[in-house]
Amino acid sequence: MISTPELKQARFGAPAAETAGAALARVLQAPSLRVLRGMDPQELTDNAARAGFAPFGAVDGVVLPGQLVDVFDRGEQAPVPVLAGFNSGEIRSLRFLAPPAPASPADYERVIRERYGDLADEFLRLYPSSAMGESILASSRDALYGWTAERLVRSQTAVGQPSFLYLFDHGYPAAEAAGLHGFHASELPYMFGMLDRTPPLWPKIPDTAEEAGLSAAMVDYWVSFARDGAPRAAHGPDWAAFGSSAAYMAFRDTPVQTAGLFPGMFALHEEAMCRRRASGSLAWNWNAGLASPKLSGPVAGCG
Repeated sequence: MISTPELKQARFGAPAAETAGAALARVLQAPSLRVLRGMDPQELTDNAARAGFAPFGAVDGVVLPGQLVDVFDRGEQAPVPVLAGFNSGEIRSLRFLAPPAPASPADYERVIRERYGDLADEFLRLYPSSAMGESILASSRDALYGWTAERLVRSQTAVGQPSFLYLFDHGYPAAEAAGLHGFHASELPYMFGMLDRTPPLWPKIPDTAEEAGLSAAMVDYWVSFARDGAPRAAHGPDWAAFGSSAAYMAFRDTPVQTAGLFPGMFALHEEAMCRRRASGSLAWNWNAGLASPKLSGPVAGCG
């Protein structure tokens, strides 16, 4: 749901995709598409990264017909069930996505008030200065992952499709010791039933019945959803659709069916996104919390 470069014009803080591509071609001394296409793929990828090229999709009106938030707001997406979610510790292993902490809690609060204006009180209620380090991680997580996942599920619910939200909030000794509770992608070994096949630097998952049981339930949920659009598990609770009760599944030591994920989180980040979108010149990608531009006051059609 992040803002995406558009093919022909600079919008939402990003240059036109054609402009970015032409700039890359100049850096690579490639005078034509034929020359670019003739380059070794790995060499092209490496050199593009060194040049600072960001390989986003491009809103071209054909493959990507518009900004995702606009497409979903107009109800033009595919009318299919969706299962979406995120992890409680997304930013613990992606700290480069979080802005650096200011010198003091007072500085944190001052910056938030400068950037968020009339939304600052709500921001500081959700992400208080008294827990500045955790607040920075949580606000970055929610702006990037939580808002996106919930918006997707809300949008599909609005077009009459049963859609399912989850939060992966599971930890185990090696992950906890590394400060990586519920880190980015930590759900994948469980979801694919591959607890014993993680990469060498991955915090080792214990070989216990409890870990295996959580994985078995997640495999069941995902396979049944892929098969017929309804996530079910032989040894897990019924997974209710998001619906009007804002239901979601929390994957902790076991799956727990509950409702009302992080009250206030979605509304705050939706309002901030809406104001940025209305400006036409602000992205809504990584620029949240301490990294947020100064937001406008209330905007008609937002909130």
